[in-house]
Amino acid sequence: MAERSGIGRVARRLARGLRGPEKPLTVTDRLDRWARRIAEFGVLDREYLEAQTGRTFATDDEAIAFYVHNDGQRGLSLSPLIEHEWMREHQPVATMSWYDALHQEGPELFQTGPLFDAGVHATTLPAGRRPASTLDALRDFLRDATDATALPVPPGRRGPAPTWGAARDAALSRARAFAAAQHRTRKRYRSAWDGPAPAEALARYARGAKRRDVEQPLVSVVLPVYRRADVVGAAIASVQAQQYPAWELIVVDDGSGDDLADAVRRAAGDDERIRLVERPNGGAGAARNTGLAAVRGDYVAFLDADNTWRPEHLAAALAALLQDDGAGVHTALRMVGANNADDATAPVETYRGEDGTLEDLLAGNFIDLNALVVRRDVAAAVGPFDETLRRWIDWEWLLRIGERFGVPRYVPVIGVDYDNVRDARRVSSGQPASWQEVALAAHRIDWDALAAAAPTRDAALTSIVVPVYRDWTMTRRAVDTVLGAADHDGDRVEVVLVDNGSPRSVSAILDTWFGDEPRVVLQREDRNRNFALGSDLGLARSSGGTVVMLNNDTEVTAGWLAPLRAALEDPAVLGAQPLLLYPDGVVQAAGTVFGGDKTLPWHFLGDHPRHDAVRALAAPWARRFSAITAAAAAFRAADLIRWHGFDPVYANGLEDVDLCLRALASSPSGSTFVVVPSSVVVHHESRSPGRDDARIDNRRVFDERWRGAYPAADAVDRYDAAGLRYAGVEPGMPKGHAVAVRSSRPVVVRGEGATAFRVAVKHDGSRPSDVAALVAALERAGHLVQVDQPSSWYRGSSGLDDVTVFVGGGAGGGAGAGAGAGAGTGGAVTSDPGATGPWVPQPGARNVVWAASGQDVFDGDFAVVVTAPDGVDGVLRAL
Repeated sequence: MAERSGIGRVARRLARGLRGPEKPLTVTDRLDRWARRIAEFGVLDREYLEAQTGRTFATDDEAIAFYVHNDGQRGLSLSPLIEHEWMREHQPVATMSWYDALHQEGPELFQTGPLFDAGVHATTLPAGRRPASTLDALRDFLRDATDATALPVPPGRRGPAPTWGAARDAALSRARAFAAAQHRTRKRYRSAWDGPAPAEALARYARGAKRRDVEQPLVSVVLPVYRRADVVGAAIASVQAQQYPAWELIVVDDGSGDDLADAVRRAAGDDERIRLVERPNGGAGAARNTGLAAVRGDYVAFLDADNTWRPEHLAAALAALLQDDGAGVHTALRMVGANNADDATAPVETYRGEDGTLEDLLAGNFIDLNALVVRRDVAAAVGPFDETLRRWIDWEWLLRIGERFGVPRYVPVIGVDYDNVRDARRVSSGQPASWQEVALAAHRIDWDALAAAAPTRDAALTSIVVPVYRDWTMTRRAVDTVLGAADHDGDRVEVVLVDNGSPRSVSAILDTWFGDEPRVVLQREDRNRNFALGSDLGLARSSGGTVVMLNNDTEVTAGWLAPLRAALEDPAVLGAQPLLLYPDGVVQAAGTVFGGDKTLPWHFLGDHPRHDAVRALAAPWARRFSAITAAAAAFRAADLIRWHGFDPVYANGLEDVDLCLRALASSPSGSTFVVVPSSVVVHHESRSPGRDDARIDNRRVFDERWRGAYPAADAVDRYDAAGLRYAGVEPGMPKGHAVAVRSSRPVVVRGEGATAFRVAVKHDGSRPSDVAALVAALERAGHLVQVDQPSSWYRGSSGLDDVTVFVGGGAGGGAGAGAGAGAGTGGAVTSDPGATGPWVPQPGARNVVWAASGQDVFDGDFAVVVTAPDGVDGVLRAL
């Protein structure tokens, strides 16, 4: 037998040698392997995947192959019962992929989405049919379910369990809406021209071309220019080279103050069709309006100084316009370079041009003004360009055209060579991207209509507006706590969730989880509209007489809402903010403090113990502020509408302070904002991707608007009320940026004449009863006590504490030996091993360790040690 075995091994080695080395698996090989395995699961809902992608698949295998090769970019799902992100929080091993977790077929029955809990489903089956795995439970449900079968939803979902038919229909509707949004927001450039040849395209407009040649209507071309003498000649020459000759060119010099006018005159030569209009500098909108006021033609076209037209541009556009007397048309662009940061990976040469609906145009501009030709009466009817805008001026004007006359139609002829190379002289290079939201806001929110309807709002209803970006986990927790508190306190609330263009799963999960909760409304935006416009859109969707702006990373506490509503009963109060705490009980914001002009305001008592806020806000005057944070703030809806909400020019920063200052400026003397310490909200203060991208731009906009008009400095009195002394500000970021104002961090020290000790009790959670007894004894002795769990052991205000007491090393844990050799070197005391790590005593404070036993817990003399027999009394004596 052994001999035969040895012969077999030799034969196998020879066979392997003949085959050669094994070929390593490629990424494609691995994906194909997973596609075959997922097909074996039997959980695909092909119609659901088709709805998400806007595609059709001939077979399940084709659908799954598309899924595995594209899911990383799209966040797709194969079934309404499976949400990968939800599974990650409930499957036994969080780091596994969803298909790995199902493939393991372990005995744990877990949730695969907000509609399906395998464990709940198992309880509905006879003992002999209990599924052996979550995958078996899914298969079992899908095999037997009808449209009328109630879903085995996870515990905690509000409302009745939906039926499979109703839930699937809702999921299909959401998926189709997602696919439509993906279509609207797709990148609209392509790397190669895929349109028809010019002759073929023009043949579509033969009747219009005849009319053009017979009627010869005049086209007025408006060319605004500011200090671009080096390129304006080429732009003018491209107009002179047009196949269609009946045009006039109005060049508007927007106060260049250089040799621009001479360059225009040289380029124009003796061409009488070219006129130069000079005006003081006022920006692109004002320059275009000056040109519009001077036009004489029946049609109007636009050209920027750094772009050029191809000879057939006007001829093709007029033929299309005259074909059916349309309001406007646009030709295609050939673009060279990548001006925008998000286009950094684009090829050097790209092409743009396509038709679209008004919904497409609202999602993002796809018509370039350089390619546009419109009837003069259309331009007059929609009015001038908005001169208050600094970017996206053309898009806002096009939106007005689209709303009134329909979106200009596309002519598939390359009419424009567009210079897309980044250039600091361009308006778009020096202004924040948030002007896009400013341009859009007027077309999404009718403030006059909202104001007219404000008196009919439900005065007893509070609308909670929650903007959401990417994070469904904290959002679900935030909304659940709002609804739970309302149920406990008897408050009437509605929650308006505004999903700011998050990945598909965010809206899918939130809409499914709260789908049967009538108090929750979800509005999904095609793109991220930032906090300001997202909140304003939520305000427009709300119906309550009181509106609370609430971050999605907060948790409200019982009794939080009534004190805020009560504060608003005072007509002088414009808005009310709760006391915002971090999860460890440390203050996040107790109002907003001003330190004078050119000093950015800051959160009052941020990173301080709660007892500082209790003392500081004890007197009614001390609760009145010039500004509050919109992380959690209540307003009268009519007031927010009167102020036109937050200004979208701010991209996730300073929009709340700006709102408060605008509100005060438009309100009677004596108006104020207040902090209500009896209302408490926990703020986790997450960091969404891109949250601070516009920090510098926000500060620049804020300083330009409020320079010289900052509220009076109020820091000294506020810190005095807390028993502290404000010594000034430490300037922070940015450093080395071209911005006029930097962040500020207050320098705070102990106040004069303080008699009570500030005691920080640091604990690791192992001895809660000892901590409670110690805190009670310290407070009876008149000391100010803050209890710090590990996350706040080293809070920013800890340097103000006189005494720190470490309580750790509970039963079973032991207090480990610390390292160190005296106060000067800073030893460390180790708490419960594997839990929190060592506590490092605080320099400058009296450090006390209350040990769990009589054993030595450290080397050196950096702290007083109190052992178990001495207990609380020993700690008090050590003080």
